[in-house]
Amino acid sequence: MPRRGKNLVRSLLLRLGIVAVVVLLSGLICATLVRFAPGFGVDERELDPRLANESVRALRSLHGNQRNVASFYADYVKRSMHGDLGASQLFSQPIAALVKQRAPTTACNILYGLVMAWALGLVLAVCAILLQNPVADCFISSGAGTLISIPAGIVALSVVILKAPAFLAVGITLLPMLYRYSRSILQRAWVAPWMTAARAKGLGSAHLLFRHALPVAAPQLIALGGVSINMAFSASLPVEVVADAPGIGTIGKSASTAACTNR
Repeated sequence: MPRRGKNLVRSLLLRLGIVAVVVLLSGLICATLVRFAPGFGVDERELDPRLANESVRALRSLHGNQRNVASFYADYVKRSMHGDLGASQLFSQPIAALVKQRAPTTACNILYGLVMAWALGLVLAVCAILLQNPVADCFISSGAGTLISIPAGIVALSVVILKAPAFLAVGITLLPMLYRYSRSILQRAWVAPWMTAARAKGLGSAHLLFRHALPVAAPQLIALGGVSINMAFSASLPVEVVADAPGIGTIGKSASTAACTNR
């Protein structure tokens, strides 16, 4: 293998190793913080006044093996590598089975939300570039800024009130960010020096945009598309919780709790 190829593979492996270390440390910190949280290890059944002291002590002993965060986390990581994510105390089912059952709904919300956000975002960005009108640009940017400041949960609540599908809230949450980034990318290509030379040849605005600006901006837009998938997943979780959609978001709290406190 050429020297350049070896360096590329080494750099890729190093970055993957850094990602793995960050993920493992994040999980360890999360498990540690949970153990310092008020009420850790307390079972709701302890609140039953009919239970004797021996029964309460027996319930508390069930969580005794979770006090040692190091041994617990090592055991959890070991089981996770074999697909055992623990059991949900809320749903009384394995978390892996719940994720498998609800993942299609979340995938649909993400897909439809991305299609909606990208379609509207690109249309608005193209209109802003072609018009080059300060008033129209200010109006669209103000609307995008207003939407960006609204939490995803509030957007989801509005969608629930309107009895609209959950993916609509995901699309509305992503729309202002995708518009602002795509408009900035297209604007940089629009004012590039070679575009001035193309205008001098008498080419129309639409021809300049679709034949010259978009091909130059395409790599950055593709990169933004990859990032938007992660953004859509992050937005879909609170949306599904508020909208009570049967997706992964509704089991997120239960899954995270089991990841940190599962016996």
